[in-house]
Amino acid sequence: MRITPAITAAALLLTLTACSSSEDPATKPAPTTTTASPTATADAEAAAQACSNAVYAAIKDTPTDATDLPKPAECATISDADYLETVLAVIQQQNKDGQDALQKAIEDAASADATP
Repeated sequence: MRITPAITAAALLLTLTACSSSEDPATKPAPTTTTASPTATADAEAAAQACSNAVYAAIKDTPTDATDLPKPAECATISDADYLETVLAVIQQQNKDGQDALQKAIEDAASADATP
């Protein structure tokens, strides 16, 4: 049985979610608020987009298990958790795109069959 990238990413996400939900809320420190400058926010968003683009290109060019995917250089400044979320989001988007393409092909075939 071949483990697909979507299954691998989902398993990683579930593992991370299970680990993070076992904390006792009473011992959790209160969240702190920081005000990020607009430049820092824009830089972070640009870095996240660059990482997402690099992950998409890596997955698109060489389909492989998510566990075999090397972390692109564009993702070096992103935390491991954010990187895994990016990989999962890219895989989910690719799956949705594939489902949409399949649905369109089904609709096209159905309309071609209906035409006399």
